[in-house]
Amino acid sequence: MNKRVALGAGGAAVVVVALFATCGACKKSGGTAGPTSASASASGSPRAAAPREAPRAPIDDKMWAAAKDGEEEDLATLAAHEGAAGLVETASKDAELRPTAIRAMAYARGWAQLPYLVTAASGNDADAKAAMDAIEQLAARPRRSEDVEDAAELAEGCEKLVVLAKDAQRDRARRIGAIRSLRMMPCPKADLPTDLDAR
Repeated sequence: MNKRVALGAGGAAVVVVALFATCGACKKSGGTAGPTSASASASGSPRAAAPREAPRAPIDDKMWAAAKDGEEEDLATLAAHEGAAGLVETASKDAELRPTAIRAMAYARGWAQLPYLVTAASGNDADAKAAMDAIEQLAARPRRSEDVEDAAELAEGCEKLVVLAKDAQRDRARRIGAIRSLRMMPCPKADLPTDLDAR
């Protein structure tokens, strides 16, 4: 009888030690016995976190300050850094940087900036002349293979330029500039007005 009691006590001790060892392993591994851990084990991998949208690169103040004077090299550097879309975004949101952005658009690749430039050139604000100059520079540059990527923007810009060229309420110089640009660009030529000599 005494041997059975002793054996039972020893067995209970073994069970208690085993339980403590198991709990210690749980704490070390950071595991839990809850439903979340069970579902993760069943799927074989933890739930993936939702991807975060990458923030837009901050504006390089020194680069913008250097381009403010309108030097060709500085404007070209800014255009290469920001790209046409970045210049349009800045011009749309920051009135202080808008004149610099418009001038730099003349050096940005593609035609993504053209619709914005024509809109600015059609207005009566102080940026209109700079926008018209940028359009003429774009029109006179050599064609590039990547220009076809902006076919929609080019078509939109051509349509807006035709409207500007036909607007008899606009000053003659601006209309002539629009016609000259249309003739140099890969735009339809059928709708060009004939009441002005753009040569």
